[in-house]
Amino acid sequence: MPAAVAAWALAPTLALAQVTLSGFVDLNLEIAKSGGGTQRSLVSGGLNTSRLQFKSVEDLGGGLKATAVHELTFRADSGQAGSPRHTYVALGSKEWGEVSAGRRDLPSAEMYGYIDPTFSGDYSPISNTLLYFAPWRESNGIFYTSPRVANLQARIGTTFGREDGSKDAKATSIAIDYWNKDLYLMAAVDRQYRRDLDSPERMRHSSDHYLGGVYSMGPLDLTFLYHRYNGYYAYSPYVGFASKGNDVQLGLRYEFNALQRVFASVVRKNDRPNAALSDATSWVAGYLHGLSKRTDLYTIVGAVHHARDSELRFPVSFNHATPLSNENPRGVQIGMRHKF
Repeated sequence: MPAAVAAWALAPTLALAQVTLSGFVDLNLEIAKSGGGTQRSLVSGGLNTSRLQFKSVEDLGGGLKATAVHELTFRADSGQAGSPRHTYVALGSKEWGEVSAGRRDLPSAEMYGYIDPTFSGDYSPISNTLLYFAPWRESNGIFYTSPRVANLQARIGTTFGREDGSKDAKATSIAIDYWNKDLYLMAAVDRQYRRDLDSPERMRHSSDHYLGGVYSMGPLDLTFLYHRYNGYYAYSPYVGFASKGNDVQLGLRYEFNALQRVFASVVRKNDRPNAALSDATSWVAGYLHGLSKRTDLYTIVGAVHHARDSELRFPVSFNHATPLSNENPRGVQIGMRHKF
């Protein structure tokens, strides 16, 4: 409702605004082992989710501007439409910051999305292992981003959710970052509330804490992210469970030149308190060869190694069948990404 009201209020203002179209088309050949079989196929989204973004920005005067964004994902291998990604309206200025409403990444996700060397690619260990339980992109939310003062910026977001046992839980996220030329630091906490899938009369909650950063040394970026989690997590309407543990990520990005780049990332998950889960080490490495500033050829390899057999396994990619209880999934992708 808040997003709808905000969209209605800004509609007359944006009626004459220019709409820009941008996005990614990302397609790769993949060989992956998961779910007891080997997959050989064309897959969409190795480096970036294939998507279209419609964006309109209107100057309201006095440094104030209105923005409307709508993103749709699609599968580049079939042309099939996917789910909405970001859809929101915003009102802001450099002096006062920005208020937005709709569907978008939580404040924490906006920050560790930059830390992730893969920028949340298909094989990202941050997306697939470290964030396996955590809230990330949420609907029905109101968000505020402060102006940057003395290299510091704060972000706050809260979602209204639906107390109906659906996947759209209530979530609150608070994050702050520090950024100068060579150093980026962030800290964030997320709190999520949802109904217990087995006992709908009971509300459960979870907490996720993040601390991370990027240190740049010329062409080399070193990345670090620590994540601690505790509480009730669910994938409605299929499974819900209590979990407690921590993750550590280390990674790097290196740019040989404007068109030659490599990245690597590894995540270690420690979730011993839950017998249904397994500790795991997840890693990815990739090489990008730029044909231009907009078009890249890439090769990516990734794998997950679990410490013991367990009912719930972490995937190398959510596009694949769920790994078996004694399986360590892995895969390789060779593809092309085009930005427009």
